[in-house]
Amino acid sequence: MNLSSSLHNDTVKHVDLSFYVEVEKDHPVGRVIAKMQASQRKCALVMNRGKLVGIFTAHDIARRVLGQTEVLCQPIEATMTPDPLTLQSDLTLIEAIRFMGDNPHRYMPVVDADGRVLGTLTHYAIIKYMSDHFPEEIYNLPPTPDHFAHARDGA
Repeated sequence: MNLSSSLHNDTVKHVDLSFYVEVEKDHPVGRVIAKMQASQRKCALVMNRGKLVGIFTAHDIARRVLGQTEVLCQPIEATMTPDPLTLQSDLTLIEAIRFMGDNPHRYMPVVDADGRVLGTLTHYAIIKYMSDHFPEEIYNLPPTPDHFAHARDGA
């Protein structure tokens, strides 16, 4: 199988979905951040008795926690993003890539048909999957010397 057919046939559950930690909704924000740091993860899935109720990311820390020390003692449900968008585990990789391209989320929770959380899908996980399974196609791409930017970056 080649890279293109793999992207069209392999599903999200074939990718490493371990880029998260799980916490209960009543955990204090400070404890959640410490757990994220200890496991070197930038995403926490917030659960309520096994059901996904929210997501908390490094972006949320920057927007809702920094400079507000009183927030560290509050339950995570006060600062999480509630009811996050999710991806079904049987979605093909190409469908997931398109979905993630259309939505500005770095971490997409993945659930199975019964709604159980399997993990989070990231752009990095997709790239790693492709490079692990198709190293020759990825690492040996020919250069494109006639490729020119149409606009200057940052302008």
